Amino acid sequence: MTKKQSLILKDITDKKIHSFGDLFESLDLVSFNGAISLQEYQVAALQKALCSLKLYRDDTKELCYEYKQAFKYNGLDSKKGLDIKEFCNMASFWMATGSGKSIVMIKLISLMQKLMKNGEIESKPIMLLVPNDKILHQFKTHIQSFNAYQPIQITCKEIKAYDNQSLLGFENVVFLGRSDLLDIKENVGKDSKAKRLNYDDLMREKGWYILLDEAHKGDSKDSIRKSYIRDLAKGRERQEYPHGFIFNFSATFDNDIELFTCAFNYNLEKFNNDGYGKNIVVLDSNLKAFKDSKVDSSDEKLERILESFILFVGIKQELESLKARFENLHYHNPLIIAVADKVNTKDAGIKLYFEAIMKILQDSKDIGEIAKNLAKKLESSNIYFAEKEMNKDFLERLAKVDSRDLREQIFYAKETSSLECCKIKGNNKELAFKSKNATKPFLLLNIGSIKEWEKSYLDGLGIESGEDMAKGYFEELNHKESPIQIMMGSKVFSEGWDSNRVNFINFINIGSKKAKKYVLQTIGRGVRIEPFKDVRKRLKASNKLEYNKKDSLGDGSLGIESVFIMATENEAIQGILEGLEGFRFQSKLTGFKRNKTLEPLLVPSYKDSHKRSETFVISHYDFERLSKYIESYDEDILLVSSGINRADLGFSTLQKIQQKMSDEASVSLEIKGNMPKIKAQNALYRMDRFFHAPLQELEKFVPCENSITHFDGFMLSGDGLSETIIKEINKAVKELAQSKQTKSIDTLKKEFEKGKITLDEYTEQIQAKPTQRVEKYSYVITAELAKHYYSPMVVESYKDSTIHINYAISERSEIEFLEDLQKYLQDSKNAFKDYEWCFSKIVEKLDSIFIPYFDTQSQEQRKFYPDFIFWLKHKESGNYKIIFVDPKGLSFEANARDKLRGFKELFCNKKLDFQGLGIEVALYYYNKDSNVPKDFEGHIASQICELFVRY
Repeated sequence: MTKKQSLILKDITDKKIHSFGDLFESLDLVSFNGAISLQEYQVAALQKALCSLKLYRDDTKELCYEYKQAFKYNGLDSKKGLDIKEFCNMASFWMATGSGKSIVMIKLISLMQKLMKNGEIESKPIMLLVPNDKILHQFKTHIQSFNAYQPIQITCKEIKAYDNQSLLGFENVVFLGRSDLLDIKENVGKDSKAKRLNYDDLMREKGWYILLDEAHKGDSKDSIRKSYIRDLAKGRERQEYPHGFIFNFSATFDNDIELFTCAFNYNLEKFNNDGYGKNIVVLDSNLKAFKDSKVDSSDEKLERILESFILFVGIKQELESLKARFENLHYHNPLIIAVADKVNTKDAGIKLYFEAIMKILQDSKDIGEIAKNLAKKLESSNIYFAEKEMNKDFLERLAKVDSRDLREQIFYAKETSSLECCKIKGNNKELAFKSKNATKPFLLLNIGSIKEWEKSYLDGLGIESGEDMAKGYFEELNHKESPIQIMMGSKVFSEGWDSNRVNFINFINIGSKKAKKYVLQTIGRGVRIEPFKDVRKRLKASNKLEYNKKDSLGDGSLGIESVFIMATENEAIQGILEGLEGFRFQSKLTGFKRNKTLEPLLVPSYKDSHKRSETFVISHYDFERLSKYIESYDEDILLVSSGINRADLGFSTLQKIQQKMSDEASVSLEIKGNMPKIKAQNALYRMDRFFHAPLQELEKFVPCENSITHFDGFMLSGDGLSETIIKEINKAVKELAQSKQTKSIDTLKKEFEKGKITLDEYTEQIQAKPTQRVEKYSYVITAELAKHYYSPMVVESYKDSTIHINYAISERSEIEFLEDLQKYLQDSKNAFKDYEWCFSKIVEKLDSIFIPYFDTQSQEQRKFYPDFIFWLKHKESGNYKIIFVDPKGLSFEANARDKLRGFKELFCNKKLDFQGLGIEVALYYYNKDSNVPKDFEGHIASQICELFVRY
């Protein structure tokens, strides 16, 4: 990635977003409707949107200064035509097709409406612009669904109904319209259908908030419309900076302004890396034979189609195998898509494709060699956004596919036959085709007009008409009962349609670099996956399977979870995808191996107790402001606007506050100190959550199955990332994960000095000792600590590097702790000799091993994630010791006290066991400072040996 490709607003908001924690806490960022809650990445997009807007509204000059500094750092300050004031009121969101942009946009509208009511942002109307009627209808449907489950409704109005003179109550309204219909007055007068809108009629003195869905941007008038939209946001009243703000959502970004203003990056690569989409495989074979009808390449045409059919059969067979192994699978029925630049001309590539299918159905051809050759070619195929190879079982399955399998699985026919055309009454866009000896169609043609095909083309091929169909197949293509296996057409994805059924895309005479946006959108619309109902992650990335089942699965779902791509110009498609990878910010780091040195590893499981927090502490200053805020509102309006999603909308909490306001004795609130800590408009929400959040208590100990998962999420990122570096670091991880642990050099030396081994044995073992650690780009990748939960470990070495590895151990205190542990293990008298043992790093919020505690500062129950957990199982008694270690835990003393208090309440002075085996649990702050408070005695260790000898 070059510096010119930097996402500047993303970098700015990354540094500033922590300061908006109270704002995010006061808002419901998750709920949508009864069936949909926002995913973690969608919540992150909302936070970036609100952060970007607040930064612009609260200190525009500071934001522009940050842009200037970023331009200077990236060598862009001399770039001509760059005026920061023209785009500082924009935030762009690079979100893959299928990632739920519309859900984020609707939720953002709702949040902005609330913030306007609370005075957090300036009040102005909201405009939502989309590219066509189909997507407009989808938004209206989603908003209806959202309203059914929300206390405050979003009212939809057509943009042409906007009246600049009457804006009373606009806060709950969103004005919807098509971006492609915005025009100037002269052109509106020429519109015979009266659909175009004079954008000047929509101009306001102080601008708009505009949400822009650019699902299929890129036509010749795109830049002109952008200028209209910028003017609408800016407003008529001229000032130094624009009045309004633009949120721009798109799956493809390709110009400087979009990249500079990108606040959130969840493009196709990130979407796939997080497990949300299918793998993408570009095949070595291409469809050049379909490019020129004058060249006799019939054998080549047939072979290319047969390869796609063999793959299709293999995918269907894999799906049957998966369903036999796992219950309740909700996978799609696979589908082949063939799209072409032309469909009605004499030499249209789609016609050659169709004729090849007809020939395959008619002839009985031995496909054994083609199947074997295909399996061999796939061994070296590129799987984009994944660091893995094709699954061997899948390739073996492909190699065995024969003509009978192909006919049955694709054509629904046991023998060769001819095609039959099925017309659809009243439908001039679809034709269905079936084998004469089958009962249902397998092929659908979906184009702008079928007249030319009906009139002469099909008759010329001798294709007979079969029974007319009552209704078309396109609208129900995503239904489980749809018999369609292949769909042909011209840019069938261009009208907002998508399907999780797509496993194969043939681009016929499409794929030049000019078609980049269309190709990426088409691929993006085929990557959705749903292995279980409402679970949209790949099977191995979902939480529906426990660890051992995922482990046994291997890559057994690779076929059904992949989109295979074939094109007339493979290099063009590959260039487009590589262009996306060239912009990649991250790449998955794989090859880590779980070390099963001790089983089972026990972790605490908690349950909600009947206890609730009783006394909320509030300062005199905050209570006075809260009292005035409550008195300024009608009680019903206050409760409805509070954002509390409980049956009483927070009424019981309001009563507690009012009781204190009337000077009555109240144990629920304690007024103490005078330091401002909480905003009046957020206080009711915060206090209601305080009084109703159940405290957690220990329920039992359970085996650790999916409790530690961070090693599945290691990512490489950074400006210096390249394919060479990715392969080099992945290779190091895989090699060290497979290396066998041997005795350390110090241990061998001591054994030699004590006469336990000879000089020859010492020399031989030193020479044979495999590499246990390597240093790569400022990271140490090490397998030296063989008892760690997974191998190898990744530790930052504190040297300058343009490469970053998330979840690497980077805190200096943690690194020193591991160094001390390694030295301790070299002592033959260490405390571990009587135990089977294992330990692991814990990553906050990603792993699910934690200690609940009540934080007296924030007045809420929180989760404490110690940095490390140790498991020791006595070799004779079988009893367990579980030791939590936090090397940097005393940084904030009050917080550390709260954590220790929570630990003691849960684990101390209790008889703990698992299936009759005793369990002792300890917590230590590993701290070498001798000046520690007395109330921490017994829970401080300054040497490793102190952690394990106090029992």
